[in-house]
Amino acid sequence: MASKRGRSLTLVVVALVAILGLVGVATAVYLSRSGESSPRRDPRRPGVDVEDPAVVAADRFAAAVTSGDFTGIKVSDPTLTSAQVGEQVDLMLTGMLTGGAARPTVEVSKVVRGTGENSDTAQATTRITWKLPGGQSWTYDTYWTLIDFLEAKGAEREWRVSLSVDRLFPAEANGGVVRMVRVPVARGRILDSTGRPLVAGGGRVTVGIRRSRTTDPEGTARKAAALTGVDAEELLARVLAAGPDEFVTVATLDRPAYDLIRAEIQPLPGTVFTEQAAETDLPAGFAKGVLGSVGPATAEIASASDGKVVEGDLTGLSGVQQARNPQLAGEPGMRIEAVSTDPAATVTSLKEYPGRPGTDVTVTLDAAVQMAADATLATSSQPVALVAVRVSTGDVIAVANGPAGSAGYNRAFLNRYPPGSTFKVVSALAYLEGGLGPDDIVSCPATVVAGKRFRNAGGFALGDVPFRRAFARSCNTTIVAHSDSITSQQLTDTARLLGFRDLDGELGMDVFGTEVPVTDNETMHAANTIGQGKVEASALTVALMAGSVANGSSLMPRLFLDPGAPAPVMGPALPAPAVASLREMMRDVVTDGTGSALEGVPGGPVHAKTGTAEFGTDDPPRSHAWITGWQGDIAFAVVVEDGGGGGAVAGPVAAAFLRALAGG
Repeated sequence: MASKRGRSLTLVVVALVAILGLVGVATAVYLSRSGESSPRRDPRRPGVDVEDPAVVAADRFAAAVTSGDFTGIKVSDPTLTSAQVGEQVDLMLTGMLTGGAARPTVEVSKVVRGTGENSDTAQATTRITWKLPGGQSWTYDTYWTLIDFLEAKGAEREWRVSLSVDRLFPAEANGGVVRMVRVPVARGRILDSTGRPLVAGGGRVTVGIRRSRTTDPEGTARKAAALTGVDAEELLARVLAAGPDEFVTVATLDRPAYDLIRAEIQPLPGTVFTEQAAETDLPAGFAKGVLGSVGPATAEIASASDGKVVEGDLTGLSGVQQARNPQLAGEPGMRIEAVSTDPAATVTSLKEYPGRPGTDVTVTLDAAVQMAADATLATSSQPVALVAVRVSTGDVIAVANGPAGSAGYNRAFLNRYPPGSTFKVVSALAYLEGGLGPDDIVSCPATVVAGKRFRNAGGFALGDVPFRRAFARSCNTTIVAHSDSITSQQLTDTARLLGFRDLDGELGMDVFGTEVPVTDNETMHAANTIGQGKVEASALTVALMAGSVANGSSLMPRLFLDPGAPAPVMGPALPAPAVASLREMMRDVVTDGTGSALEGVPGGPVHAKTGTAEFGTDDPPRSHAWITGWQGDIAFAVVVEDGGGGGAVAGPVAAAFLRALAGG
């Protein structure tokens, strides 16, 4: 029995082996007929054999369009080199790329080979995605034809894409030139705290069409629509429906936006233009340096904008216009359109993205104070800057630059100067806090040695006098002689409270500001106490210094009044007894010292400190002229570049400013 069962089991095993052998033969036959191996699939593209030569050709071409690298790429036209293929594709894409789109991403989703007579062709379905400015995107499907190509007898056959512009864009483009058009939006205004527009300009321009003035109203309408970014079909319908002499509005543009297209749109037959009056009655050039300017974006600006600005866009180039450009500019609309290549140049809209108009920005500038500052500096023959701040709040109420021809450069914020003797306000506050009294007797010799010899301007000497007298006459040697009574760190800390610090973050736009460097060098520390050495400041910094003394707390500058922003914030309080003495001493500068140019100006008592800041290597050294101080609720600083003595040169400028404020 066991023997019979064994023979039966053996027969079953033999039978199974025979069956498996037959299956193996069948499998081998199948593989030999269909290829070396089974198709290799891409999990992202079900049903696509990624090793199919037609798929490989389509994928390679898609990668080339995406990257811009056409090395080794051939198309069905054998006369085109790889470089020429790349040039032709880039030419087809130019209208999108110059409009600000990033190079498209192309993905092949499937490839279907033809059958029968068409077995030497295949169709690739592709998905093309464009990344557009403002975080937008445009995605569509299109189709490529591939040809099983034999370049020469005896050569190896290969699949190639049939290059055609209508295969890179949706069918609706009908083979036209596809471009992306930026549609301008209204730019926000810059207002003062009362809502008064501050930017003087040419107002807005309304572009219109009168059909009676052109023999080709359709051509004019389409070209005007393309230039202004409005819908061509809608405009054409309105033009054709209107009476012959009726004014049909095309678009109303800000003057800068109109100026960008003026040379192209003005010559169009039938176009007419009306200009609205400017929204402000302020003089041209009002606060130009701080408010800034707008103009076409350069390639450098566009590159640095992370795709938000496209070359040629109207953008802020300086000042508030630049610092708050995202808010003021809004977001331009975009329209993707195809322009037919026939003489009619018919425009077909493929995709539209609505824009977002800019919003207004409110600043702290006071129009009356600013006009007084502008007028004061307009006749200057030397580079000069003036800053005024509100003592009670830290609000920047005037920023003026001169002479008139250079008023667009904001030297008041951007330039750095040694503050010279105006910095004695900082040193004096530190000395007073350390126990030196305003009536304590100090020595004011012609020279003093602190690592090196320091001298007074002009070589004067006062002898032994009260500290307030030495301060009023700006005695360098007194300040230097007491430099060893405070540390360099104490000087830096006091200066920081009075405005010598990084101010960009506080103000919200570019402004020079830096701390006084701490030093272990005796000579450098002594030089720093009189505003030379390594001390640098902008006119804004020096104005904040005077304003802080007047207020009694460290002023935090403010230029922007954003909706919902908190009330002005004061910095740390200054030492009250020392500040009270310093105020008296700064009044003495006007009544009995180097600031006598401010004596008798209308509007209440003026407190001040002058400065003659040496720079360069000339002998005798050249110097910038400074004066800073306050009257009532207005603190100010004036610097005249290469001006000489502060009291003699900057003093009269400040006096003229205060007289202008008082109406005289």
